[in-house]
Amino acid sequence: MTFEEMQAVIAGMLQVQRNLQESQLRDREDILLLREDILLLVEQTKQVSSVQRNLQESQIRDREDIELLLEKSRQQERMVDRLVGYSISFESDKMDLEQRLTELERKRAERDK
Repeated sequence: MTFEEMQAVIAGMLQVQRNLQESQLRDREDILLLREDILLLVEQTKQVSSVQRNLQESQIRDREDIELLLEKSRQQERMVDRLVGYSISFESDKMDLEQRLTELERKRAERDK
């Protein structure tokens, strides 16, 4: 092998080594960028999880409030039914139901004044 041929082989090997190093540098940069993206995604996932947890807690509180309101509504409905029943039982037997309810509403309006 001549000197020029050996020089050409060495130059080719150096070019291959240079290409590998450049490729490794690009890969390293890509890995760093991917790592930053992953860290950002982890942080965003934590934030989303926190918001979701807060929403679930809020929904639980809202559900409890609704259940309390429903129970109060049922209690009030039972009270109104009893009041209507008391009113009907103490009124004249000649009044029909509509008259009795009208009378009850009138009494309620007078009381609220």
